Amino acid sequence: MADIAIVGGGPVGLWLGINVKKHNPDIDVQVYERYTQYQRSHVLRLRHLATMLYASHDGTARENQFIKEVTGRSLKEVFVRAAGYVFIRTNDLEAALKSYAQDLGVGLHHRKIEGPDDIMALHPECRQFVAADGAHSVIRNALMGEDAIRDYPLQYVTEVKYQAQGAAGRLDFLGDQYKANKLVDHMIFEYVGKEKEGVTPVTLRAFLDRATYDAIPQATFKEPLFLSDSRMPPALVKSIETYMNVRKARAHEAAIDESVKVTKLTLSMYAAKRFAQMQDDRAWFLAGDAAMGVPYFRSLNAGFFVGSQLAYILSRDLSLKNKVRAYNTCRPADIAWEFITARGKNIALDAYNGFRQISAEVPWEIATYDAQTVKDMKTPRQRPPDLGI
Repeated sequence: MADIAIVGGGPVGLWLGINVKKHNPDIDVQVYERYTQYQRSHVLRLRHLATMLYASHDGTARENQFIKEVTGRSLKEVFVRAAGYVFIRTNDLEAALKSYAQDLGVGLHHRKIEGPDDIMALHPECRQFVAADGAHSVIRNALMGEDAIRDYPLQYVTEVKYQAQGAAGRLDFLGDQYKANKLVDHMIFEYVGKEKEGVTPVTLRAFLDRATYDAIPQATFKEPLFLSDSRMPPALVKSIETYMNVRKARAHEAAIDESVKVTKLTLSMYAAKRFAQMQDDRAWFLAGDAAMGVPYFRSLNAGFFVGSQLAYILSRDLSLKNKVRAYNTCRPADIAWEFITARGKNIALDAYNGFRQISAEVPWEIATYDAQTVKDMKTPRQRPPDLGI
């Protein structure tokens, strides 16, 4: 007899289930995920604060074990370093969440849910349902319509994801990252994960103007492009290869060429017009990307914040209507906090982009490489001839 049924067993859906059980172990929580393995294997930046704000903490050995697995630090250290963060692979985070959720008694099922009727047929007794099934949530769209969200584009980017052999270091932000960004036409930032089984995941995010973005064919994580693809804008390929050359020389990186894949995306802020609603005698709630999304590696953290908040509401002894009202009451503050943070970062990125372009041109600039190093860094990388064909 499920008390709460969650559609979507990604990080946010699992985190929500974990926190409901920590608030009240007697609540029966069932989570449904369509995939047996997480579909995106890339690097996430998880803030320590995301695991604490609104979340339930019991200080048990199992909680400490989970925190250690995810952050590499103890629960006490995470509290002390609340402003810190950790880079973690999506599949490593999911594995830790799955194990923790199962130990707390959360039911996990691998099944594709086609819509509200599907999940209600599985649990006709349940009165509380949560859609944590992503930005294109089928539950949200079925209940609230295709125009259920408002979207605010901020930046256009391409992401280059690859693996490096062994451990890969990070470029110093005020040193080599800054120098590298003065050699390229497109501002680039790097996200380097932890070494595992002899390889390290790396993500490079290049910021584009709209014309360059539109010139790139559709490229998703399921159907990516390659740097050798003739449809890739040459100037963008040059920027990416130059930055990778800097990483090879200064971070001692050995990129695995056949692992290099290119995707493109729009960094947008968006939010559902409401986070919860009553449908007949059932309460439906949105969580994670189904509720709202913010760019710059904030979506996961925002999802954890709001998921912890929702878990608290769901575990209270309130009527269903009051739970819906409480969650919708929190919505404006949640959106304002996340959107203001995202806009602030966007302004800072635009300012940095302008500064690096200007500083690359002034004759007295000293924070740069010598002429031979610049020539070496801009030399095209050698790729296998059949890559991307």
